Amino acid sequence: MKYSFLLLLGFFIWSCGSNDQKSSSESSFSIVVSQDTLLVNTGEEIVMAGSNMWLSVLSEDKKMLYNLDRKSLNLEIFDLEELKLVKKAQFNNDGPNALSAYVISMRNWSDGNLFLHGFDKSGVYDFEGNLIEKLSFHPVDYADSNPDTDFSFKSEYVFLNDSTVIIGLMSMFENIPSIAKLHLKQQKMELIDFPYAERLDKFSVVLDGDIMMASIGSVYKQKHGDKVLIHSNYFNDCLVFDPETQAYEQIEYESQLTSNQKEGGHQQKVSTREEFSEQQKILRKQIEFGRWAWDDSNQNFYRLSYYDTSSFDNPESIQTRVFLTVFDSNLKMLAEKELEDYRKRPGSYFAKDGSLWIHENVDDDLGFVRLKIERES
Repeated sequence: MKYSFLLLLGFFIWSCGSNDQKSSSESSFSIVVSQDTLLVNTGEEIVMAGSNMWLSVLSEDKKMLYNLDRKSLNLEIFDLEELKLVKKAQFNNDGPNALSAYVISMRNWSDGNLFLHGFDKSGVYDFEGNLIEKLSFHPVDYADSNPDTDFSFKSEYVFLNDSTVIIGLMSMFENIPSIAKLHLKQQKMELIDFPYAERLDKFSVVLDGDIMMASIGSVYKQKHGDKVLIHSNYFNDCLVFDPETQAYEQIEYESQLTSNQKEGGHQQKVSTREEFSEQQKILRKQIEFGRWAWDDSNQNFYRLSYYDTSSFDNPESIQTRVFLTVFDSNLKMLAEKELEDYRKRPGSYFAKDGSLWIHENVDDDLGFVRLKIERES
């Protein structure tokens, strides 16, 4: 039988080298959270950032927000200090400065430029849409490093410097028990052995039919000093990966307010799309751990987690419980709190000036719910 394959949220966690495990179960202090809503002035312009911020990045000083609209290829540039649209910059879909046919992600680059990772091409661009440097993320260019493996790259990755990347691998029908260190200038790939973690695999949902689909969860990566932090949306923990020694330390946290992992209880293999959707809903109603957001001003991480008990058949029935967790720079859990005044599934968010900014669609205009976080006196 021939299969076509669609991978949904296909990521995995690994373990390797010397595996040190710690736990953190006590919060250090209580926090007070105040909430307001900010609206960005866009004048007469229509901005796609109002609908979503799937392709967005903050400037290094967190004063500017850049959002790329895949359809129009407009780069929307916002001043977060003045809360206004600065301009739209038109990028190109053909010619010497052409973007990929499908841009997957965007990152800050040195000298005030942007790195745009695309399905078929990637490179460094300035803010006028000019291509500065081509940098390949296409697996074909790295196939000689591992010729016996049919692989592709995941969309979550971390730049260690301007020429070295830590990224995950995947193949069409199986997860590859490795991550890769890409050397972009030489187009060489160094495989790092990370045996597949069965603890995450047990939450997968696979549709095995004329169309094969798999839902395996999300893994987030971010650089922290000379280490790479790896988090999952399924578990209340953190893997601290050392890219030089290829070892990691696992830190498990004990929440007093939520479960510490998804419970499962779903059927892993199904044969119809309807069954696939139903099993996904079972997992979605369980705890969901979000991405960690670093705040330079107080040297803390913030994370939002939530339970969504809304009816997927009735989107108006919003019954979401959202929780804020604070970690320090040493990855110790400092505090956690349920957000009584914020009752929706959080959109994209980032930390800035001691507050957490959550994307908010305000009648299709760009807005943010701002959570100011302070230690209770």
